[in-house]
Amino acid sequence: MTDLAIIGGGIIGCAAAAFAATRGATVTLFEATQLGAGASGRNLGSIQHPYDAALAPLHAASLDLYRELPGFDLPPEPAGVLLLAAETDALARHAAALREMAPELHPEVIEGAALAGLEPGLAGDVAAVRLATGYPVPPHAAVAAYADLARSSGADLRTGRAAEPWLEGDRCRGVRLADGSTFAADAVLLAAGPWSASLLRPALAEPIRIRRTWGVTLQLALPDPPRHVLEEEEIGGTELGGAFRWSIPEAGHAVFSLATAGGRSALGSTFLLEEPDPGALAPALMERGARFVPAVAEAAVLEVRRCARPQSADGRPFIGPVAGVTGLLTCAGHGPWGISTGPASAR
Repeated sequence: MTDLAIIGGGIIGCAAAAFAATRGATVTLFEATQLGAGASGRNLGSIQHPYDAALAPLHAASLDLYRELPGFDLPPEPAGVLLLAAETDALARHAAALREMAPELHPEVIEGAALAGLEPGLAGDVAAVRLATGYPVPPHAAVAAYADLARSSGADLRTGRAAEPWLEGDRCRGVRLADGSTFAADAVLLAAGPWSASLLRPALAEPIRIRRTWGVTLQLALPDPPRHVLEEEEIGGTELGGAFRWSIPEAGHAVFSLATAGGRSALGSTFLLEEPDPGALAPALMERGARFVPAVAEAAVLEVRRCARPQSADGRPFIGPVAGVTGLLTCAGHGPWGISTGPASAR
């Protein structure tokens, strides 16, 4: 018996375990594979401001929590994000929309000699919008630090243990393990990322809509990597109903992004509805990357990674009690913003 059982060992589950345990709760976390095995450990490696004003408070609070997190090295200042495109007019419109949504990002269009001086490794025919955000960190670092804090505070983190909510009528009694055994808990937090919707389905009259969008990234060795986090302008967002919001690029599309931390550069990314063969997509990612950073063409590929993002229908996460089921909570559906907004969501 435990006060809180958590299903999922990504950034949400590990942070929630740490927060609850430091408050004196008994906590047991169940992870089907390894901690940070999904998007929480295979992300691009950049903590940055979301392209949605509704998520900005979660991001700001998460930055404060990261600064207090033992064993986690958040850079003291953002490196900056450069949104890249060849079309300066489109970038200017993008900058204006971002300026309206998040003036604290100080969007600035930079081109020509000014951009070459800022990032000399970029292709000569692109321009950029610079944003005052983007903290490069090793992709797995946040999960590892919160897992360490959770353990040191008394939480029991069990890997290789698949679990689902144990339901009896309108009450969640704990978790049911893959071998059919049960584990009682006063409350259960479902934080299983893109698998949360399927695990919730038996408890809900209407399903929560969280789908998997598969991302493939390459870990590269670049001799002189860019200092900024780089993104193709398309990855950011679109005008939807007058509000600037992040949107999923066309299914099957490869969109350039690059972030460097811990001596490795992560190159991505894809937005796919079906699980891909990552090796087959690597050449397309390299070709797309070389379009913006020519040195990518000659870079050594250290690792090819694949993960599924938990993408909600409107790009915003589900956080809180599950209606109609006592003792069951969820925190899932963060899309690409799990690392950037996860700690505050978990708290």
